[in-house]
Amino acid sequence: MTKSDRDTTKAADFGHGIHIVGGGLTGYAAALALAEADFPVTVYQSRTPNKDTLRTTTINPSAYDMLKDIGVIAALPADALTPIYQIMVTDDADRDNTHDPVMTWDNSAQANQGAALAWVIGNAVLSDMMEAMLATHDRITVCQTDITGYQSRHPDYHHAAAALMTADDRLIPASLIIAADGRNSKLRQAADIRVITRNLGQSAIVSTVTMTEPHRHIAWQKFLAGGPIALMPMPDMHMASLVWSMTNEDAERLMKVNDERFAIALDDATDLTFGRITDIGVRQAFAVIPTHALWPVAQRLVLIGDAAHAINPLAGQGYNLALADVKALARMLMAARRDGMDIGSRQLLHRYAFSRTPEIATMTLATDGLNMLFSFGKRRRRLAGMGMALANLQGIKSFALHVASGRLFGR
Repeated sequence: MTKSDRDTTKAADFGHGIHIVGGGLTGYAAALALAEADFPVTVYQSRTPNKDTLRTTTINPSAYDMLKDIGVIAALPADALTPIYQIMVTDDADRDNTHDPVMTWDNSAQANQGAALAWVIGNAVLSDMMEAMLATHDRITVCQTDITGYQSRHPDYHHAAAALMTADDRLIPASLIIAADGRNSKLRQAADIRVITRNLGQSAIVSTVTMTEPHRHIAWQKFLAGGPIALMPMPDMHMASLVWSMTNEDAERLMKVNDERFAIALDDATDLTFGRITDIGVRQAFAVIPTHALWPVAQRLVLIGDAAHAINPLAGQGYNLALADVKALARMLMAARRDGMDIGSRQLLHRYAFSRTPEIATMTLATDGLNMLFSFGKRRRRLAGMGMALANLQGIKSFALHVASGRLFGR
């Protein structure tokens, strides 16, 4: 398609344009995916996002393929992605060998063929690369504008456009608004979209830790009484990204202790699976409050990522769901353009919402259910132990892997 063809298409089909609110990893991915599909997009962020140097993102095979398709994988530094070849899941039940996992998935024998189960990448690395790609893409405009609200109809265009409200009281017409503004989405609130929140009194501590033994490209997770703890491999074979969920009270207490005492607590929680913890990076704690929009669309508005479904972090699937949102939405918008449909029509957005329901519901129920089953009460944890034994059966393990990989839902 030539530049003149694209400009004609823009004028004819896109009306008042596609506007993405939110400058995080989800908004960036949406902008790149739609721009690669020849949609001009505008991205709004109130300021350059703070660099998240502590947290990492786990990319499943389906998400990896999508990031590859939009050019992100090829643009990353060679060592940015750390492959996971083995996943080990255990709990704190009494057993002869505390290192014995309850469930495992192992592709280590195929490591030379690149058969990774998933990949880990630092949020800051991924964000920096996407920002650079946005800045040079001729179909993307980035605006440092604070968007404060949404109106379902622009006063000058009525049904033909919704309106974004800015901090200086301007109204920006839009054929389609994509809300990627996080779990506390202003646009979701402005559209009066109802949400379900599940506050179980848990927080997660994140950090980067150094261990005496190499991680061997293993993603390790253990269910404890207050919540799961996970160590995810990093480029340095002796370093791992820590996500440790626990009660708010325990998190508050552990955030106050010095690094030496925190390392002792970690050694006890991890059973020295990768040796002793020798160094602790900066620690941060955040509340674990899963939030789920009952219906992620409104008039010319669609919620994606955490704005639509902020799930429990125990399975590391939050960003994978966000990328699946982006992929599904991009496909539907391309089909709408081909068929001459209004890209912000009620019919199209409701079709999108219905298409995303099975995967989001499955992952939400799985993460919430596992967290509640393992984290609260000895009786529940005994039942959970029986469930883990059943889950280790080959057929169920295969099903779980297909869900986690994103392959089960045709992506």
